[in-house]
Amino acid sequence: MRMYVYRNSNNGGIFESPQRSARLEALPNWLLISAPDEQPVGPVATPTARPSRPLDTDNRAAWVAYAISRGMSAKDARALSKASLVKEFGREEED
Repeated sequence: MRMYVYRNSNNGGIFESPQRSARLEALPNWLLISAPDEQPVGPVATPTARPSRPLDTDNRAAWVAYAISRGMSAKDARALSKASLVKEFGREEED
């Protein structure tokens, strides 16, 4: 059975459902990353998409997710304070 797959951008959690979830799609931290045989209608993150740099005022969870997306291990990212994460990853990305 093909499933709809959602990912939590705060903690990387994955949720699978046989049908679309209007509840999850209404929450800003849940992203639809896979749908069975249909083209996405709105913005959908792909599993390889890197989240954009959080604002300095964003919460620590956003910075942890960003650090993980940039290659830091989840264990190390969760061990650092928000200030340390901002110091390490706070520079604007250069393309």
